[in-house]
Amino acid sequence: MLRGSKTTGKRDQLRDALRTGHHDEALRLYANLQKAEPSEPRWALRKGDLLLRMDRTSEAIEAFERAVELYAAQGFVARAAAMAKVVIHIDSSRTDLLERAYSEEAHLPHRAN
Repeated sequence: MLRGSKTTGKRDQLRDALRTGHHDEALRLYANLQKAEPSEPRWALRKGDLLLRMDRTSEAIEAFERAVELYAAQGFVARAAAMAKVVIHIDSSRTDLLERAYSEEAHLPHRAN
Protein backbone atom coordinates (compact mmCIF):
# COMPACT_ATOMS: atom_id res chain seq x y z
CA MET A 1 0.00 0.00 0.00
CA LEU A 2 1.26 3.45 -0.85
CA ARG A 3 1.54 5.79 2.07
CA GLY A 4 2.24 9.02 0.27
CA SER A 5 1.02 12.48 1.07
CA LYS A 6 -1.65 11.89 -1.57
CA THR A 7 -3.69 9.82 0.90
CA THR A 8 -2.38 10.91 4.30
CA GLY A 9 -4.85 13.79 4.59
CA LYS A 10 -7.73 11.59 3.49
CA ARG A 11 -6.78 8.97 6.06
CA ASP A 12 -6.75 11.60 8.80
CA GLN A 13 -10.13 12.93 7.65
CA LEU A 14 -11.51 9.38 7.57
CA ARG A 15 -10.34 8.68 11.10
CA ASP A 16 -12.00 11.90 12.30
CA ALA A 17 -15.24 11.20 10.42
CA LEU A 18 -15.48 7.72 11.91
CA ARG A 19 -14.63 8.92 15.40
CA THR A 20 -17.32 11.61 15.26
CA GLY A 21 -19.97 9.41 13.66
CA HIS A 22 -20.10 11.23 10.31
CA HIS A 23 -20.73 8.05 8.35
CA ASP A 24 -21.73 9.64 5.05
CA GLU A 25 -18.50 11.63 5.07
CA ALA A 26 -16.57 8.44 5.89
CA LEU A 27 -18.18 6.66 2.93
CA ARG A 28 -17.16 9.53 0.64
CA LEU A 29 -13.60 9.29 1.94
CA TYR A 30 -13.53 5.52 1.46
CA ALA A 31 -14.56 6.09 -2.17
CA ASN A 32 -11.76 8.65 -2.58
CA LEU A 33 -9.21 6.29 -1.04
CA GLN A 34 -10.39 3.47 -3.32
CA LYS A 35 -9.78 5.74 -6.32
CA ALA A 36 -6.34 6.75 -5.02
CA GLU A 37 -5.33 3.16 -4.21
CA PRO A 38 -7.46 0.97 -6.50
CA SER A 39 -5.60 -2.26 -5.74
CA GLU A 40 -5.90 -1.92 -1.94
CA PRO A 41 -8.62 -4.34 -0.75
CA ARG A 42 -8.81 -2.98 2.79
CA TRP A 43 -10.73 0.12 1.69
CA ALA A 44 -13.51 -2.02 0.22
CA LEU A 45 -13.51 -4.24 3.32
CA ARG A 46 -13.75 -1.30 5.73
CA LYS A 47 -16.36 0.41 3.60
CA GLY A 48 -18.40 -2.80 3.67
CA ASP A 49 -18.10 -2.98 7.45
CA LEU A 50 -19.39 0.58 7.80
CA LEU A 51 -22.24 0.00 5.35
CA LEU A 52 -23.25 -3.11 7.27
CA ARG A 53 -23.32 -1.14 10.53
CA MET A 54 -25.52 1.41 8.74
CA ASP A 55 -27.95 -1.38 7.72
CA ARG A 56 -27.15 -0.85 4.04
CA THR A 57 -26.73 -4.56 3.43
CA SER A 58 -26.82 -4.71 -0.36
CA GLU A 59 -24.18 -1.98 -0.64
CA ALA A 60 -22.09 -3.74 2.01
CA ILE A 61 -22.21 -6.95 -0.01
CA GLU A 62 -21.01 -5.05 -3.10
CA ALA A 63 -18.08 -3.63 -1.14
CA PHE A 64 -17.19 -7.03 0.30
CA GLU A 65 -17.41 -8.55 -3.17
CA ARG A 66 -14.86 -5.98 -4.36
CA ALA A 67 -12.58 -6.95 -1.47
CA VAL A 68 -12.88 -10.64 -2.45
CA GLU A 69 -11.91 -9.81 -6.02
CA LEU A 70 -8.92 -7.70 -4.98
CA TYR A 71 -7.62 -10.20 -2.44
CA ALA A 72 -8.00 -13.05 -4.94
CA ALA A 73 -6.32 -11.06 -7.71
CA GLN A 74 -3.33 -10.51 -5.44
CA GLY A 75 -3.17 -14.19 -4.50
CA PHE A 76 -4.41 -13.80 -0.94
CA VAL A 77 -6.72 -16.79 -1.20
CA ALA A 78 -7.36 -17.18 2.54
CA ARG A 79 -8.33 -13.54 2.90
CA ALA A 80 -10.53 -13.70 -0.20
CA ALA A 81 -12.23 -16.82 1.17
CA ALA A 82 -12.75 -15.19 4.57
CA MET A 83 -14.43 -12.21 2.92
CA ALA A 84 -16.56 -14.52 0.80
CA LYS A 85 -17.70 -16.31 3.97
CA VAL A 86 -18.72 -12.96 5.50
CA VAL A 87 -20.94 -12.36 2.48
CA ILE A 88 -22.36 -15.89 2.63
CA HIS A 89 -23.23 -15.32 6.28
CA ILE A 90 -25.24 -12.26 5.16
CA ASP A 91 -26.66 -13.80 1.97
CA SER A 92 -26.46 -17.59 1.80
CA SER A 93 -27.08 -17.58 -1.95
CA ARG A 94 -23.69 -15.93 -2.70
CA THR A 95 -21.59 -19.11 -2.78
CA ASP A 96 -20.24 -17.89 -6.13
CA LEU A 97 -17.83 -15.69 -4.20
CA LEU A 98 -16.14 -18.71 -2.64
CA GLU A 99 -15.60 -20.11 -6.12
CA ARG A 100 -13.93 -16.84 -7.13
CA ALA A 101 -11.78 -16.82 -4.01
CA TYR A 102 -10.51 -20.34 -4.74
CA SER A 103 -10.20 -19.90 -8.50
CA GLU A 104 -7.06 -20.91 -10.34
CA GLU A 105 -6.33 -17.26 -11.11
CA ALA A 106 -6.24 -16.46 -7.39
CA HIS A 107 -3.32 -18.85 -6.96
CA LEU A 108 -1.27 -17.50 -9.89
CA PRO A 109 0.38 -14.46 -8.22
CA HIS A 110 2.03 -16.67 -5.60
CA ARG A 111 3.06 -19.28 -8.15
CA ALA A 112 4.77 -16.60 -10.21
CA ASN A 113 7.02 -15.80 -7.26
